[in-house]
Amino acid sequence: MDFSHDRKRRPLILELTPLIDVVFLLLIFFMVSTTFVNEPSALEVDLPMSSAPDMIVEGEDIGITMTDDGRVFVDGEGVTMEQLRGELRRIAQQAPTTQVVLRGDKGLEYQRLIDVMTIAHELGLTNFSLATDEN
Repeated sequence: MDFSHDRKRRPLILELTPLIDVVFLLLIFFMVSTTFVNEPSALEVDLPMSSAPDMIVEGEDIGITMTDDGRVFVDGEGVTMEQLRGELRRIAQQAPTTQVVLRGDKGLEYQRLIDVMTIAHELGLTNFSLATDEN
C-alpha cells in the first residue's frame, strides 16, 4: 500500500520571527536585571561631603579604599601595607602616570591617609584624587 502517490509534500519553512522575539526578550531581561557597579558593593565607606564638581580624569587609575578601622583595599581587594607597597611598585613601573584615587572614610585617621600617599609618592605615583560624596 503506497499512500504517498497523490500527496504532495509541503516545503519545510523555518519561522524565525518567534526565535528573534525570544532573543530580544532575553536581551532586554539581562540589560534590565544587570547592575552596573563601578566600585565593590561590599565596601561601605562613609565619604566626606564636597560641593566641588567631579575632577577625576578618565584613564588609567587605581582605587585605594581605606575604612575607618584601618583596613586598606586596592581595587576592592584587602591588602596589608607591604602588599600595598608591592602593588603600587608594580603599577608605578608599568604606568607611572596612573592616577591614584583615594577613598577614605570620614572617620579615618588622617595619618593613615598620609601614610598611603607617602608610599605611592615614594614609588613614583604623583597623580592623586580624593573621592568625596556630593552634597
